[in-house]
Amino acid sequence: MPMYQPTGRRRVGDMKFDVGSGGQVLDLDTAVKDGILGGGDGLICGGGVGVVAEKLDLKKMIEELESIEIPSVFICPISLEPMQDPVTLCTGQTYERSNILKWFSLGHYTCPTTMQELWDDSVTPNKTLQQLICSWFSQKYLAMKKRSEDVQGRVLEILETLKKFKGQARVQALKELRQVVTAAHASAKNTVVDNGGVALITSLLGPFTSHAVGSEAIGTLVNLTSVQKPRQF
Repeated sequence: MPMYQPTGRRRVGDMKFDVGSGGQVLDLDTAVKDGILGGGDGLICGGGVGVVAEKLDLKKMIEELESIEIPSVFICPISLEPMQDPVTLCTGQTYERSNILKWFSLGHYTCPTTMQELWDDSVTPNKTLQQLICSWFSQKYLAMKKRSEDVQGRVLEILETLKKFKGQARVQALKELRQVVTAAHASAKNTVVDNGGVALITSLLGPFTSHAVGSEAIGTLVNLTSVQKPRQF
């Protein structure tokens, strides 16, 4: 179990954090009130009625957004992972519920961050922070999905271009497709594979294929090999 250096007593309402590149420091209540970091926009995780029809699973969103920078106020000081069920101690420090309960089960009756002895070992659900975490991840997740859908749509357009056009138009389409599958989300590769793109690109290769078409086609196929589905025997 990691030990932490005291950082000073901090009540729930006094939580502050940086937002954006401007270095502005905001308290948690202001962030929720003003909708900063996604607070107060009606998004609901784990079911319920909100502006999003589908059920948003916080655990799934955290896993899929693991590569993005997460505000430090969302991180549990014990696990150093984003909190899903934050609870606050009498010292004003907030932790993921399962982590702090495990800390207690090991016989520790201190605050892991401040190392203060606890005069009250009860934990209080931090609903405000939980709402903010959920809203922030929901916005990031939906934005990622939209980008993914936009990429998928563009991939389908490129595949249609490859079917209909030859010459320089085909070369340009292959160049763009190669760039997309190299740099974009994995969904771009899956879209190519699922829509017969591998067979289509392979059909462009032959004894009379130009160097420009051949090099772009082969480069694209190389980037697609990791997602090709295994053959059925």
